[in-house]
Amino acid sequence: MTPIVKNLFCLALVAPLLAQAAVSPDRTRVIFNGANKAASLKLTNASQELPYLAYSWIEDDKGKKSDAFFAALPPMQRLEPGAISQVRIVKQGSAATLPTDRESLFYYNIREIPPTPENADNHAVVQVAMQSRIKLFWRPASLKKKPGDATEQRMTYRLNGKTLQVNNPTPYYITLAYFGKDLNGVFPSFKTTMLAPFTAASLNAGANSGSGFYLGYMDDYGALRMLRLNCQGSCSATVPEAKK
Repeated sequence: MTPIVKNLFCLALVAPLLAQAAVSPDRTRVIFNGANKAASLKLTNASQELPYLAYSWIEDDKGKKSDAFFAALPPMQRLEPGAISQVRIVKQGSAATLPTDRESLFYYNIREIPPTPENADNHAVVQVAMQSRIKLFWRPASLKKKPGDATEQRMTYRLNGKTLQVNNPTPYYITLAYFGKDLNGVFPSFKTTMLAPFTAASLNAGANSGSGFYLGYMDDYGALRMLRLNCQGSCSATVPEAKK
């Protein structure tokens, strides 16, 4: 491999790690209320110099591209430098067949397509097309969750040795984004975990963890909410006081 080709190969590997998306959605999740015909989100082109094409699509919970239940409109649009645009996620007739006693999970995807560089015919150019993927929760109209309702606090917990069993008795998806001994960092083995409705998960608390923990979940707006757990077999959960 020649030095020039080698350098281009290395650049292609590291560029996705260094680049930041120019086109991005205005949230980290979409809650689609079943009583509505559509849900909307905004896209922003952070580049002040270049226009981008934005390609949108929906995937099911297995990561398979599908518009059987929802469609992202428009699927392709052009965003001028610094522009803000809108995508509507429209429900299809098949959405009526989704469960009515619990949420269903989908994913909204947005891929930016950069313009072709000028005068690129005579030299190699590395282009990186960044892609964002956020959760899309279908919340049937039968679930009456009001803004500010902390239904996530209905979770129950039990500590068995070094393992914390977390039970989700609610009809909502709950994303666990923090698990640690204190607020200084998560346990090394912890990875963000999403609990489907009416399911449970086991979290490894690690050695010398004791009986007290901090557990954090994401609310409907993508904000991290913390709970303080005190475990003696079963666990009690309280909301820590905000730091002044």
